[in-house]
Amino acid sequence: MAEISATTVARDNPDRALLHDLLSTQARNVALHMNPALISLGATLLMGNADSLSIGFTAPEHSVQGNGVVSGGTLASMLDFAMALALLSKLPQGRTCATISLNVDMIEPGYVGQFIADARVKRLGGRVSFVEADLYDATRARRVASATAPFAVFDVRG
Repeated sequence: MAEISATTVARDNPDRALLHDLLSTQARNVALHMNPALISLGATLLMGNADSLSIGFTAPEHSVQGNGVVSGGTLASMLDFAMALALLSKLPQGRTCATISLNVDMIEPGYVGQFIADARVKRLGGRVSFVEADLYDATRARRVASATAPFAVFDVRG
């Protein structure tokens, strides 16, 4: 029987591995409890395929500004998470990513409640990938914000 050492097995981002497992079974409506921020936003994998991911979010009461709308930072976080997850779903074992910069356009006010982010990898690169996303209200009747971002792609470290 062959022995496998830690150096033989590629380290992996557990979030990437989970996404690959979920998408390989065409899972839908799965809560994404990968980290406290996703939990606080009620993140749910609504659906995914080779082209895109749809992630559901819930803007909590504590994200509202004095004018009654959800803060731009909260909406930007939703878009950033959706884009990172879309990219992770396309990366091979042992690779991960991080946002380099984030360009967000706020289009309509967002209100406490449900949102849907549709994210797509526009260019998958070995060192840098480009991703975009749109954020809608729960009915998809209004696009609330959109974003684009380059992501660094690199090996998972120790």
